[in-house]
Amino acid sequence: MGYLVADASALVTLAGADALGLLRLSPHQVCTVPEVREETVEAGLARGFSDAHAIARFFAAGRLEVIAPRRREKMDGISFADSLLLSLAEQISADDLLVNDRRVLRKAEQRGLPARLTAEFVQDLYQQRRISRARRDRLFGSFVDRQRYTDDFIRALLLGE
Repeated sequence: MGYLVADASALVTLAGADALGLLRLSPHQVCTVPEVREETVEAGLARGFSDAHAIARFFAAGRLEVIAPRRREKMDGISFADSLLLSLAEQISADDLLVNDRRVLRKAEQRGLPARLTAEFVQDLYQQRRISRARRDRLFGSFVDRQRYTDDFIRALLLGE
């Protein structure tokens, strides 16, 4: 079993749509770095973000492994936490990297890492018949309502069906 590395924005996007459970449909062990846990759980709870509770439960249930990368240096153009995420993905030869930030996506692609956006992950689950069209459409609607993606992006993604 390989690894799917998830960044904070992917977790927040899925939690906001009540869809963290979709990560269990991945054939890979889901993991992240300690800084993402701090950002999504500790900081999220302190700020009163409702999705932080769902993410905290996901961590507590052992569905998201926390791994500290050996290399701890900031990369140009992305945050320190995202730099650590990419370092971890490289270290463990991740099979998938789930992000929502296009800068992180580009940096991952430059480094030869298999990365995709959360909406693409959902679309792939639909195309693999792991979720229904109705569920996919509800999730995409939630992503747009919560301003995680634009209508134009979702329409473009759907054109690729």
